[in-house]
Amino acid sequence: MCPVKALCIKGRPRDSKREDAIAEAAISLIQEVGYERCTIEAIANKAGVSKATIYRRWKNKQEVIANAMAHHAFSQTPCIDTGNLRDDLVELLLAKVKVLKGPDGAVIASVMSAAKMDPELAKAIPHSVRDGESEVHEVILERAIKRGEISLNANLELLAEITPAIMTYRIFMSQQSVNRKFIETLVDDVLIPSAQKNNK
Repeated sequence: MCPVKALCIKGRPRDSKREDAIAEAAISLIQEVGYERCTIEAIANKAGVSKATIYRRWKNKQEVIANAMAHHAFSQTPCIDTGNLRDDLVELLLAKVKVLKGPDGAVIASVMSAAKMDPELAKAIPHSVRDGESEVHEVILERAIKRGEISLNANLELLAEITPAIMTYRIFMSQQSVNRKFIETLVDDVLIPSAQKNNK
């Protein structure tokens, strides 16, 4: 699995068991009652820790949730290497869609929806889930550049943002089909041509 950096206070030794319990409690509460009703007090009670323990590590609920999402399985994108860019992208997107359409998709949808109205949450999320996704996409694209499959001038950051945006929009907003045929069309007609532009 590809590691994603967690959001924590610098200089404080990490108590992995306690932080894992807090992260698990936060995700569980979002599944049960939604983001808005998932409070620091509720997280502390469910994790079996004090509120002070949580506040020693994070300054607010938004950072706790961002950290929890970064630790959770749905943020650990598999490291795929099929040997060519097309198949790497197809397999990566299939894995992502499987997560978004599963039980964890509701958690992601709830948090992303809340982020639209919560500037602090919107600020915290890019340091967890989105950064992890971007890192995996960039690794795949950088390998493709070394193999000569795409342009040396390819905008890796933009390409890494395109696919998650399309996937989440179709699944959560427009509720359109996101099957293997759609993913292959997206890869063949949009992503790879964009990456190959001005290739030499």
